[in-house]
Amino acid sequence: MSHARNTRRTALGAAAAMAISLGVVACGSSGSDSGTTSSGGGSSTSSSSGGQREVRLGAALIGPKNDKSFSEAAYDGIVAAQRKNPGLDLTATLENKVTDQERTDAVETLAPINNVVLGVSASFGPIFDVEAPKFPNTYFVTVSAATEQFHRNVTGFSNDWGAPLYVAGVIAARMTRSGTIGYVGGAEIPPTTQGAAGFIAGAHSVDPSIRVLKNITGDFNDVAKAKAATAAMLSDGADVVFPFLDAGIAGAYSAGRESGRDPAMFKLTIPDCTSYDNIVGTALVNNELATDRMLTQYMRGVLRPGAIFIDLQDPAIQTLQLCPRYRSDATVADATKSTIEAINDGSTRLPASALNPRPDYPWREGFDGTEHNAAATG
Repeated sequence: MSHARNTRRTALGAAAAMAISLGVVACGSSGSDSGTTSSGGGSSTSSSSGGQREVRLGAALIGPKNDKSFSEAAYDGIVAAQRKNPGLDLTATLENKVTDQERTDAVETLAPINNVVLGVSASFGPIFDVEAPKFPNTYFVTVSAATEQFHRNVTGFSNDWGAPLYVAGVIAARMTRSGTIGYVGGAEIPPTTQGAAGFIAGAHSVDPSIRVLKNITGDFNDVAKAKAATAAMLSDGADVVFPFLDAGIAGAYSAGRESGRDPAMFKLTIPDCTSYDNIVGTALVNNELATDRMLTQYMRGVLRPGAIFIDLQDPAIQTLQLCPRYRSDATVADATKSTIEAINDGSTRLPASALNPRPDYPWREGFDGTEHNAAATG
């Protein structure tokens, strides 16, 4: 599958998309800021003293809310949305839901007592496919996931993790002196495999002979596993490593320091150029902003069911952001800029394995993109 898009959004397209959104009364979402909305169990919320309806929100996270990465960013987005929307009440945050059974149990705990359930992980997509029909008066929002089927009470935000990782692969290929680079992944879910595919494809676009070592540890937050996997790669000659990890990245950094060779490494989701001496940059995924936007749109009654996808066309949401040391490195900076531009103008096409498959129900490229497959409403 090739990945081509029209990156130019016209005012007409945006206006049409907004017109569609205003015409949709999403399950669990009122078309008016001061209106009422159905909640779990069939009850309805009342307007708050400030005129904004009150909405109960429950969140389920794949990791801890202080992982300094994926889950923490989404949690910060909830807090940001609450500041803008005083009627949004976070009733519970269930953390470290690492298995499908734990995620299912979390949803079945939260859905009956909340108007909105937020699932933070790509692994919530298939869970919501099963659970959303059971709770038609609850609205479900995902971060980094789209459901396989269309549901009138689900909106999914999915970023193509392979896009910034492709850029990182290009950078790694230009930086390596040993001809060997490494990728350490966490849980074996689509973002992890997409990231690996993008990283490998980016490196091989520069030099097909580059050896890419890959180890999927099975856990984004296990420091010991990350350290062991990274140390093994460094011993096998890797001099650039991408740890596709959350809290577990501390183990990768520890292995880098203990190697004494100062290998270059990257960061995931939330920028950090200080926790390790040789961080090249971050595969920035602004889950805070994405979560804030979806919850705020829900509160305003304009969140449309379906899916939202993004790769690199909106750098505020996703990009490869270099640390200052490498922004001033002409070779790395130029490679980063030119690769992002080539992906966005379609001259570089990412492999299908690096991308989320687009569904046959309504979806958009970016928050303000034109609606696709708008007739396939299920």
